[in-house]
Amino acid sequence: MNNIESLESEAAAGGNPHYQDLLKTRALDSLASTKTYVWRTTAAALAVSALVFAVAALVLVDCLYQITLPFSESQLPLMGANTAAGFLLATASLIVQCLVIGPRRLIKFFGKLLAVLLLLLAVATLMQDFMGSPGRLDAALGRLLSQPDLHLPIGLHPMVGIGFLFAGSALLLLDFRLGKEQYVAEYLAISLLFLSAIPLLGYLYGVSAMTQMVYATSIPLLSALAFLLFGLALMMSRPRHRLMAIITRHAPGGQMLRRSLPQMLILLIALHWLADWGTRQGIYDRSSLPPLLTLVDSVLVLFIFWRAGGKVDLEYGARLQSAAELAEATALLISVSDNTNDPIFVKDSQGRLIFANPACLRRLGLSWDQAKNRRSREILPLTEDADRIDQDDIRIMNGGVSETLAQTVQLPEGIVTFQTTKSPWFGQQGQVMGVVGIATDISERKRAEDSLKQRELELERTIAHRTALLRELANHMETIREEEKRAIARELHDNMGASLTALSMHLEGVYKILPENEHWQNRQGQMQTLLSSLVATTRRIQTELRPNMLELFGLKAAIVEQLEDFGARTEILCKSSLPDEDITIDHRIEIAVYRMLQEILNNVSKHAHASQVEVILDIDEDRLALTVRDNGVGMSQERFENTSTHGLRGLNERATYLGGKVRFSAAKDKGTAVVIELPISVQVQNSDEQGQA
Repeated sequence: MNNIESLESEAAAGGNPHYQDLLKTRALDSLASTKTYVWRTTAAALAVSALVFAVAALVLVDCLYQITLPFSESQLPLMGANTAAGFLLATASLIVQCLVIGPRRLIKFFGKLLAVLLLLLAVATLMQDFMGSPGRLDAALGRLLSQPDLHLPIGLHPMVGIGFLFAGSALLLLDFRLGKEQYVAEYLAISLLFLSAIPLLGYLYGVSAMTQMVYATSIPLLSALAFLLFGLALMMSRPRHRLMAIITRHAPGGQMLRRSLPQMLILLIALHWLADWGTRQGIYDRSSLPPLLTLVDSVLVLFIFWRAGGKVDLEYGARLQSAAELAEATALLISVSDNTNDPIFVKDSQGRLIFANPACLRRLGLSWDQAKNRRSREILPLTEDADRIDQDDIRIMNGGVSETLAQTVQLPEGIVTFQTTKSPWFGQQGQVMGVVGIATDISERKRAEDSLKQRELELERTIAHRTALLRELANHMETIREEEKRAIARELHDNMGASLTALSMHLEGVYKILPENEHWQNRQGQMQTLLSSLVATTRRIQTELRPNMLELFGLKAAIVEQLEDFGARTEILCKSSLPDEDITIDHRIEIAVYRMLQEILNNVSKHAHASQVEVILDIDEDRLALTVRDNGVGMSQERFENTSTHGLRGLNERATYLGGKVRFSAAKDKGTAVVIELPISVQVQNSDEQGQA
């Protein structure tokens, strides 16, 4: 206990901002129990009011219409019709003012109106008593009688009128407060209880002076009992008011009152009545009654208070133990919170800061008094940072799920990046109370990541620049190769072709002078065959080096010629689907498509084991698509991704350089399809431009 008190005194003396939170945490259990007693007390007030209302209604109906009731006729005059009407107004007003549904202002106004009617009834009754004439209420009730000749009691007992005056005033001022916690209705209700207790004790002990209360007639027993119950209902209807709060609180005083007061009152009344009964029966002399009652009361009070004190002491000891455990756990949490370098904070559902550890306050550059109950816009320098954080908080509260976020904010020390884990804060009933967060400064890591990303970006730019240079070099080499092939083809055509033509002419002359025997005739046939083969080989090499059909008649004719030559050489059936109209595209696109088709057909002949090849050429306004399909064995995905396959790499590089792409699709034993897509207008960036992209 001393340790707990020392912790509390140190926290309070040091101005620790978490001290009040510690006290609030310790009070959660008491608060929850107090709420339970509050609604139970209100429910009890409604039940008592409903009981009095039902009895008054029953009495009023019987007085007016003489219905058959399970009561003897001698008991009915214990409450008159006008008294029953007053209790109907009083209980209806209290029940209405205890309701928490519907339009509150309208219901409250209706309850106050009933209280005003009750006050008018009480004032009319007292005026009738002073003036000695029948009141208007009695006349009005008389007109409602089912039997005109039936006698109805006239007027009220003056003390009943005073009771209704107290009840009506209390109902009218039910929530009116004087000063801080002084409620007038509570004192009026206590006065009503005291007033009703006098005739009840008179009936209990047979003292007519107490039942009559200086008047000639007695107060009806049922009226006195109804006033007692209604006074209790008035007190219980507002369990949060000052006097009733002492009973409904979970504090030791409230528990002792709830447990001991009813027992003590019932036992005292019962023992006093038994002692008085003993004197009336002559068991002992009345002169011995005071010391006997003193002894009995002393023993009873001692027993009840001793028993209540023992229970309170046991509960207080349990609370001290729980408080010690809670204080130890809270002190540990506060120690961890205060000594960590990571900001820890708690916000309520409205976005107000209700907890912040010292690390959080240091980062914000504020004291606890400056940051307490402040919103993000009032704490952070930049409005956009505050709005972004509030949006994250709202999303987390609505979703009910924790999130880890990277948040960059402007603080007095500069721009800081936090990795913040935020979780919804749930109350005891499962409702979302706010957001709990812990943040870790990752500014250094963020700067390192940004630096690494910048280096990666620079590396990617360098690689793109070098790749562009290599592609440009490869394209330049391909252009040179095409030029060399064209030069070699021209040499073959101009020189070797002319030489072969001249040789053929010379051989024709030689053939004429050769002897006409079988040996020389065979030699002549062999030379002609060899010369024809040499001419055909020269023409084929020349065509492969320089596709004359492409130069003279365009891409369509060149594709047809290439397919015919491929089919003749490989005995593979070739089909083509070409545009009907003439094709006019850039020469570099034409030669690229021709060479790529040449490479694809070469791969088909070597690896596909196909019996049929289909070539489809599509051209629209700005795009050319060449599709080559075979019915061979197909290729695997690993083969497509194999970087050592120079033929496929060459297709990709050539298409990429021209701004196009190549797509492969294949299935086992279902052939292969190659689709080449190229733009008709060549858009090739130089190496410098690509390096800067």
